[in-house]
Amino acid sequence: MTHSLTLEVPESIYQPLAEEAKAKERKVEDIALQMLELLTSDRKLSIEEFEKLADLLADEVEKRMPEDAKPLSVYAVSREGIYEDHL
Repeated sequence: MTHSLTLEVPESIYQPLAEEAKAKERKVEDIALQMLELLTSDRKLSIEEFEKLADLLADEVEKRMPEDAKPLSVYAVSREGIYEDHL
């Protein structure tokens, strides 16, 4: 069984969907449905699906980072740096 759903989305949401749809030569609706399925599904992802999703998330984070953002230092991501407040 399927249902029809009409949504009004702001340009800031529609545009990335449209860009991905164009890149994949698919309809915007198909991309949106795929994302909704990922958000609502409780099935386990395959390793390939997980890696693809992780890459997409990393790309999104990178796109949204401020231009003047600096990478973390080696110390900041070390065990000592992560747990320094807990010693």
